[in-house]
Amino acid sequence: EKVDSVVFDLMVEDTSGQPVDFHVDLDVPGVYGPSVGDGGNSTVNANSAEPIHLDIPDARQHNLPQVIRGKYHPDKLPENGLLYTDGRCFEHFFHPESLAPMPRNFVFLIDKSSSMQFDSKIESAKQALTLFIDSLTPEDTFTIQSFGNKGTEQLWGSGPGTTEKKQDAKNFVNSMSLSSWDTNLHEAFLEGLVRAKHDASVSDDNVATILVVLSDGYATRGETNRTKIAEHIYELNDEGTVKIFSLGFEGSADMQLLDAIALMNGGVSVPLLRGQDGFAEQITNFLDSELGSVLMSDVNVQYSGASEETKVYDATQNTFPLLADGYEVVVRGLVGESGDDKTLRTITSASTLEGIKNWELSVTPDDMGTVKSSLCFQSYAHDRITQLLRLYDASDFLGNELIKRLVTLSSQKDCDEKEFAKCIRAEALALATEANVVAKGLTAMVTVDDDGCMKVHDDAEVCIDGTTPDGREPARDENNYDYAYDESDNTESMAA
Repeated sequence: EKVDSVVFDLMVEDTSGQPVDFHVDLDVPGVYGPSVGDGGNSTVNANSAEPIHLDIPDARQHNLPQVIRGKYHPDKLPENGLLYTDGRCFEHFFHPESLAPMPRNFVFLIDKSSSMQFDSKIESAKQALTLFIDSLTPEDTFTIQSFGNKGTEQLWGSGPGTTEKKQDAKNFVNSMSLSSWDTNLHEAFLEGLVRAKHDASVSDDNVATILVVLSDGYATRGETNRTKIAEHIYELNDEGTVKIFSLGFEGSADMQLLDAIALMNGGVSVPLLRGQDGFAEQITNFLDSELGSVLMSDVNVQYSGASEETKVYDATQNTFPLLADGYEVVVRGLVGESGDDKTLRTITSASTLEGIKNWELSVTPDDMGTVKSSLCFQSYAHDRITQLLRLYDASDFLGNELIKRLVTLSSQKDCDEKEFAKCIRAEALALATEANVVAKGLTAMVTVDDDGCMKVHDDAEVCIDGTTPDGREPARDENNYDYAYDESDNTESMAA
């Protein structure tokens, strides 16, 4: 579809460790060709026939551009998707245009603990939920469950998205009042899951069942052990029937727990941020974009080669709980040694309004030069590192056994099962080093032209090639993955 304005909110850490926010506003007239500006200091015009490549070796050492402007109108994806491989890396984009929206079962869990009184949080939640209720159709069903001291404080539904029921539900939402200061997340999730699974059991196979939680606090009543909460939710939903989506108010919600629960139960979690769009607008945008028009559920993408020698490995996420209109399935990965026939094949399967459908696609390696090949690997590395670090963050309290069910590592055979979380981070660091990717909290690149040592300034302790200015390699502190100067120990990793 035509896009008039795309805004990317990016964050780069400066040398003091404090985050520096800047915006990228992408517009590409015709094919490519926007201008790059730094808020008035300078402007760089890109060639109208070439894509923009903004290369900042060390973003902390430069005046970053604040805005990239333009607009673009890309072609539609083919019905079966778009698959590219250079023989080493592959990228797969998929969004069929022909699908109609699926009916949905919703269970909304709304926090009504007393902390919701601050910053108009409860009013924002009511406003956003009533707007979303208006968008429901008679084919949808929904339940509203408020929680606080108990897992269920008040309950409406379930009912269909008819005009009469929607008005009754909106009256219920507007009448919700705050309860105690305690938050029983454990009971709220489990009771909501039981209701959602019941709705799924009496629905057709072409209905997507979704649990949405809006939370403003940590678990302070009932079961408060975060590992047990996540485990119990996962065990109750082990067949993946219910997709869990979470929204948490920044600074007060337990976002690490909410993200881990969403990760393990086929959903998405987002923080609601202060100082940006109002809470009500953020909630509304999330519900509309992620859940407003569901085209597919239980999307699974599999890859194989025409010959047995062709192997796909270390792919990014290839199963997706839902695909909403306006989004694409994007999978990236690596291709191993191939035989004479280097054809790469993919089969995408998903539940749709018309039942389970399959889409097949095949492609041979495209020799488009080193630039496109490099960009393919860079894009893959970024996505894979993001995936691994999200799992690593969740491993803090989920434990190795649960995390192992969610990812396959290339080094898994050599990994001590008791140290699986460290293996996840080590693999992410190795990939970042190979791809020269700077990942927040993982790597930091330092670079300046110098025949003896490429470093930021004369006082730098580590060069870009991982050595110290006098040629020795820094030692890593195994406890925190930072690097410390040591004369005897050698490592092969980039400074982190």
